[in-house]
Amino acid sequence: MRPRRGTRPHPFAPARTQHSGGQEKGPGFTRGLQRTEYNLFLAAVLLIAAGAVSDSWWLIGGGAWALIAAGLIEMIYRP
Repeated sequence: MRPRRGTRPHPFAPARTQHSGGQEKGPGFTRGLQRTEYNLFLAAVLLIAAGAVSDSWWLIGGGAWALIAAGLIEMIYRP
């Protein structure tokens, strides 16, 4: 028996994106990313401030990497 016309997805249609939990991206996934992003920005500010006060370059470097990670999440997973 032939499938009905229009039941197959178009070959250029975007695929439904799923994350490792098996659920589609939705408000919960976006909220989790926003929380992660906020925490990374907060960690970056605290680490850079602590590094500047204590004159410790490894704290400043850790803050810079946290800032880079938060920026990448912001660019890649833009809701």
